[in-house]
Amino acid sequence: MIPTDVRINENELYQEVELFIGDTKVGEAEIEVTKRMLSKFVIYEPYQNKGYGTRILNELMQMYMLTNLWVEADNDRAIHVYEKFGFKKVEPTMYKMEVNADDGDCD
Repeated sequence: MIPTDVRINENELYQEVELFIGDTKVGEAEIEVTKRMLSKFVIYEPYQNKGYGTRILNELMQMYMLTNLWVEADNDRAIHVYEKFGFKKVEPTMYKMEVNADDGDCD
């Protein structure tokens, strides 16, 4: 059963948000308030797949009237949650990039 008390602590300077269910910190987020953008949303692994992310995202959507967000293109689980809230993919803008350390070629 999901507790009914969601508490959100906000750092006004950076709009960094700590996410709590009761007294337990279950994640964190970052909001760009003027752009109404969710630029970071993390539910810690022990609390994933328990409905907390959906519940907290609902609270954040209401508090900040969010209209856009960033998500890694291969994060299917997060994309699925965001789509439940009406978000749609606009463009593939985030990619993981690496330098092959064995290659030795940085050109």
